[in-house]
Amino acid sequence: MHTFRRTVTVLLVLFAAVVPGVSDADPALKPRSSPRTAPPLELLDLAGKRHALDEYRGKVVLVNFFGTWCPPCLQEMPSLLLLAKALEDRPFAVLAVDVGDSPARLRQVFGEQKAGFTVLLDSTGMAARSWQALAFPTSFVLDPEGRIRYSAEGPVVWDDPEVARQIAALLPKAPARAAESGTGSGKASQPVAPSSD
Repeated sequence: MHTFRRTVTVLLVLFAAVVPGVSDADPALKPRSSPRTAPPLELLDLAGKRHALDEYRGKVVLVNFFGTWCPPCLQEMPSLLLLAKALEDRPFAVLAVDVGDSPARLRQVFGEQKAGFTVLLDSTGMAARSWQALAFPTSFVLDPEGRIRYSAEGPVVWDDPEVARQIAALLPKAPARAAESGTGSGKASQPVAPSSD
């Protein structure tokens, strides 16, 4: 683990020289020319609950690999939270995968309050390697079928209008509501979105 973390730190320092902060980051996501199915992902959250990526089928999922030891990762967190809040009533989920930190360290950074999205623990770095997340932060946006449609190496301005447009274009269209009529209960049926957390 120490070798992996040392390698990541070197890459981070080199990357930080090119991208000093979120304010200088390219806000747009890079589209994948040939979307492929995302690798498996099954990790525990801070409460010890297991999350599997397959459980999120039907939603757009943002998988964000980060570490609390990574300044650009922490710099992009506020905009990531704003995006999660803006889409909390839509079929959208953020899985923030922490690489290499202990649960105690994460609680120290995020406090006892919920982060606003699901934080998963990749203490060994195996998930990051299987997803080929070589720089931090690295993010992937999956469509409702579980295919990687966009990726980004380095910080992203998640609440940027162009990023919001790219993600909104992937969201499944809401089913048409039943037309209200004067018969029956008078209430239109509303689809209930399953909870992602």
